[in-house]
Amino acid sequence: MKNKLTLLSLVVLLAFSTISAQITGAGTTLPANSETGVSILPSFSWDSGGPFIIEIATSSSFGGTIVFTTASTSSPYQLTAANKLNNNTFYYWRFQGGTGYNEIKTVNAAKPTINPIYPGVTSAYVGWYPVPYSSGLKYDLVCSTTSDMLTPIVTSGSTGLTNTYYTITGLAQSTNYWVQVRTTNSTGTVIISYSDVYGPFQVASPPVPTPSYPTDNTADGDVYANPPTLFWYIEGNEPSLTYEVEVKEFSPTNVAFDGTTGIEITAAGKTFKRLSGTPPLPLTAGRTYKWRVRSVADPTHKSGWSTPDAKFKIYSNVATSAIIPTPSWPVGTTAPTVYQNPPTLYWYLGSDKTGLYYQVQYDTQADFLSGSAVTYPADGSFTTNLFLALPTALIPGTTYYWRVRSDLDNSAAGASGWSSNGSFVVASTASGGAATPIPSWPVGGAIMDGPMANITLSWTAVSTQPLSFKVRIATSSSVDGTGTLNHGSAVENSYVASTTSANAQSVFGSLTAGTTYYWQVKSKLTADPPLVESPWSMVASFSTAAGASSVVPLIVSPNFLQPLNNTVAVLTWNIPVQSESPLKYDLQYSKNSNFSNAVTVPNLNNPSALVSGLETNSTYYWRVLSKTNTGSISSYSTTGTFKTNAATSVEERNTIPADFELAQNYPNPFNPTTRINFSIPQNSFVSLRIYDILGREVKTLIDRQMTAGSHSVEWNADNNLGGKVSTGMYIYRITAGSPSSGSEHGFVATKKMSFIK
Repeated sequence: MKNKLTLLSLVVLLAFSTISAQITGAGTTLPANSETGVSILPSFSWDSGGPFIIEIATSSSFGGTIVFTTASTSSPYQLTAANKLNNNTFYYWRFQGGTGYNEIKTVNAAKPTINPIYPGVTSAYVGWYPVPYSSGLKYDLVCSTTSDMLTPIVTSGSTGLTNTYYTITGLAQSTNYWVQVRTTNSTGTVIISYSDVYGPFQVASPPVPTPSYPTDNTADGDVYANPPTLFWYIEGNEPSLTYEVEVKEFSPTNVAFDGTTGIEITAAGKTFKRLSGTPPLPLTAGRTYKWRVRSVADPTHKSGWSTPDAKFKIYSNVATSAIIPTPSWPVGTTAPTVYQNPPTLYWYLGSDKTGLYYQVQYDTQADFLSGSAVTYPADGSFTTNLFLALPTALIPGTTYYWRVRSDLDNSAAGASGWSSNGSFVVASTASGGAATPIPSWPVGGAIMDGPMANITLSWTAVSTQPLSFKVRIATSSSVDGTGTLNHGSAVENSYVASTTSANAQSVFGSLTAGTTYYWQVKSKLTADPPLVESPWSMVASFSTAAGASSVVPLIVSPNFLQPLNNTVAVLTWNIPVQSESPLKYDLQYSKNSNFSNAVTVPNLNNPSALVSGLETNSTYYWRVLSKTNTGSISSYSTTGTFKTNAATSVEERNTIPADFELAQNYPNPFNPTTRINFSIPQNSFVSLRIYDILGREVKTLIDRQMTAGSHSVEWNADNNLGGKVSTGMYIYRITAGSPSSGSEHGFVATKKMSFIK
């Protein structure tokens, strides 16, 4: 009985002891007495009373072990990072002068350990790992410019991380930074541990770029685009960098950049730049230029200039003497029929020369001795175009002959001889009982400004009987053997009686700004039950005003299966109406009429382009579109066609090159395909491979025995597995021949090229 009383007394004493340990007089308090797993940054709260002075200690006696003391007038009170508690530790807290205390124990959690930091130019990669390893945690990364972490930098997305790494962006050069990682529970509501503070560290200096195109290894030193686009690359990925490029004319006595002359430009966020701005561009044809580039992190932190200076030469295609042109259309052993009246005459040069002026003559006599020959332009001057739309309608059913000549200075003093004759027959307007209408407006490519819904087509027709009319409209002047517009876009309306006009939009549907339309009209006898129709009229044309929109280009030359005697072609086109916006052009050419496997040459500044590396004995199709910098993109033009001819003699066909040679790929930079030409003077085993800039093989193009001669191979930016490679610099390397060819492995050569998506 005595033992039972003693045990009961002990229980009662323990109960009184527990009660006396709890805080009293403030209602419910949190963290509660005996609570475990408390955050190292707890929030203290109570239901009533106050203000209080809160004390936290590691001893229940609160003697000499005070961790934190503060006055708080309202509940709750949140502990801050400057006074965070330790993990896995017993603490006691109370209101100073109050009764009792609450005993709590902080959470026992893994502590983050920060790995070495990898700084970029304006960023830093931070990684860490928890010790001991724990899963299901979240992390907050704090970056500060002071080691006490009291001036944190706000970085979006740096809190609530479930992975153990993060890239801090927007860092400044020459600034010290410190980082710290804190761990929270899986819901992010309880902070349970802090890493040690890591630092200081600074971001890396801006990297020195490497010029990639054009450089000294450009084929023949020539660049055809004027103004050119300069390309470079850096090690790593630093999208926040900008770049400064300096270009200067190169000569043996003037080779130094002095910081005050030359062309200084900036290129933000990309590793290429089309030259533009001041001084006026394009550059001077035939001149050699050098250029260099540096990267910029901010106005006071720039990399060194790239070295050595890259050089290039602007291709010179300015004619030094007048060249006799060749008529392109209309021509033929039998004069072809033309259905546009007045017609447009086209011609071309047998070379890629520019800077010439042209003059056209036409007559009804092939010898031009009738005394009625007409010369255009009518004032005796010359045109710079490779085409001329005659301003006056010709006589239907009549055969005409025409010729063209060129001149250097628009004066006729140094004009070339006249070309060979072209010829054509103007389609007859004869009809079988119904009068053939004559288009009266709009004609001759007239530019129609104002609302497109109000464009009215008008014509005339003389007949003693009532007539009905219908109109046909297309976006191409192509016609069949009867003179009917036959392009896939052609649309016609039904016959309408007793009217000599029609609304263009009601026939064709919605018209597009900056587009050329071709139209014709025909008639039938209204009262005659059997259908008595006239032929279709001559084709007239008009263009809709572009405003600030893109414009559908018109193909000029080469066209109509024009034959070329080499594997280089100068493709030219025309803009029928000016846009208020600056235009760029995308050119496509292919050996397939549906443009499969087409080569695309993007972002041309001028309405002409030189293409090379064409295959002999081939028919090519080409087209072009225009686009503005605001995103307006026109439809493609109609398709132009030309042929390349093979060599005409046995000696030329059998010519064997004297030396091994590897040419620069073309186009370069390229997308989606490029062509590599090489020559071998003897039968030999040839290996041609593509490598990335780290020296890893990407693609084997050739690895076999080949016969002596000139060869060509195309690469479509794929790798050995059939996938597409990424944008960047690549190296192609050829080995061929025997050791006597120039090295222990025979002929070996490498060149660089750039692929751009």
